[in-house]
Amino acid sequence: MAFELIQDIWSRYGFRGNPFDTAALSTSTGALLPVSKAIVGRDMDSTESKMLTGVLRSKGGGRVVVEGDIGVGKTTFVNYHRYLWEVEAEDKLLTPATEMAVTNNLNVADFVSNILGAILGKIILLKGEKYVHGRPLLHELFLLNRVFTHRSLDIQATLYGFGGGLGRSAQSSLPELTDVQLVSYLGDLVAETKALGYKGVFLHFDNMELASLRNPEETRQRFEQLRDLLQIHDVYYIFVAQRGFFKDIISPLERVRSVFSGFPISVPPLTKDQLVEAIQRRYELLAIHPDRYIRPVDDTLLGYLYDLYDGKIRFILDAVTSIVTNLPHVGTETLDVSAAKTYLAELVIDRLRHELTGREWDVLRVAVRLGSFTNAQVTRALKQQRQNISKYFNSLLQKRLIYPHHRQGRQIYYCASEDVRIIREVPTKVLKRLLN
Repeated sequence: MAFELIQDIWSRYGFRGNPFDTAALSTSTGALLPVSKAIVGRDMDSTESKMLTGVLRSKGGGRVVVEGDIGVGKTTFVNYHRYLWEVEAEDKLLTPATEMAVTNNLNVADFVSNILGAILGKIILLKGEKYVHGRPLLHELFLLNRVFTHRSLDIQATLYGFGGGLGRSAQSSLPELTDVQLVSYLGDLVAETKALGYKGVFLHFDNMELASLRNPEETRQRFEQLRDLLQIHDVYYIFVAQRGFFKDIISPLERVRSVFSGFPISVPPLTKDQLVEAIQRRYELLAIHPDRYIRPVDDTLLGYLYDLYDGKIRFILDAVTSIVTNLPHVGTETLDVSAAKTYLAELVIDRLRHELTGREWDVLRVAVRLGSFTNAQVTRALKQQRQNISKYFNSLLQKRLIYPHHRQGRQIYYCASEDVRIIREVPTKVLKRLLN
C-alpha cells in the first residue's frame, strides 16, 4: 500500500502537533505543550512535589537528588518546579533556559563554567546585551566566553554554553582560571541575579545515570571535589538520576551527604488513569478545533503499553508515534487495538532483523524474558560458557538494546530496552516466521 507523502500527519487527526511527543514538557508558556498546562499527576499535592517544594522554600540554597527509572517523567517534574519558581512564586528563582549535564570527565572548572555560561545566557535572554555590557562583572564574563557565531536566536543554546552542559551549543573555553577564581565569579554572579529581584538560582542537572552507573567510584570522587562549591549561598542544585543514586553515590560520602537533603525524592511512574488523563490533556491543548479531533489510538492500547513498559511514559509515547508515523494512511479513524499491537511488533522485529546476528537474537530474547538480569544469569539461561556469550552481550549494550539498570554491591543488573520488550508478547512460531 502506497504511503501518503505528507509531513504534518497530526493535522489529519485535528492536532497542531504530535500529542505523543516524547520531549520533556517545556517551561516556556508559548510552547505547544507547556508544562504549566500539560502536567498531570505531579501537582503540589503529590509527595514528590511536597518534598521538592520543601527544599526550595528553605532560604539560602539547597541540594537534592531526584530519582526514578528512565522514562517516568523526572525531567518534566523538575521543569514544572522550575516554571513555578521562576514565573508563579512570590520569591522567584532564576533558572537557566535548559537543564545541564554532568559527565565523568567534568572537573570543577568545567562544572563551574557550565553554570556561569548558563546563568549569563539566561540574563542576556531576559535583559539583552546592552544591560550586560553596562554591568562590569557581566561584561567581563561576556568577554571571557565570547563566541563569534549567530546561528540561532536562542542565545542560551548557541552562544553561552560551556563544556558538556549544553550539547547543542557553540562552545568556547574560558582562559586558564583557577577553581577559586571561578567559584568567586559564581558567587558574584548569583549576587547579580539577586540585583534583578530573584532570591536565588535554580540549577537542574540531568542524566546523572550516564556517569554514575558505569563508574560509580569516579562519580563519587567528582562529588567530593564539588562539595564546597555546592554550598554557595542562594543556589539550589537539583540532580536528576536513576533509582539508587543517592544510596550508591551520595550516602557513602559523609562530607557530601552532610550538605544534601537527607533523603532523595523518588518520582514513580504515573498511574494508568493518570496516563490516560495526560494524553487527553494533550489532545485538548493541541486540538485545532475543540471536540473536532480523532484519537489516533484508544485508551485500551494505552493501557496495554502501560503494562508492557512498566508505566514509563516516554516509551509509551514513542511507541504510539512509531505506529502512527509508519501507517500508510492516517487521520481517518482510531486505530484498532489488535492491529496496533501487531503493527508495533512487526516494526520492532523488522528493525532488529537487520541489526542482529542469530546469537544476538538468542541473547536478546532471554534478556527480554528475564526482565532484570546479570550477565551470568543470561549465560546460565542459554547454557553456555560466559566467554561465549560476552561479546554478544556487549554488542547489545553498544546498540542500546540492553542497558545498566541498577547495582547490588559490585553486581550490575541490566534490563532490555523498553522499545524491544514487545517481542516478549510474540509467540515463538510467529517470531520465527517474521524473521524468515
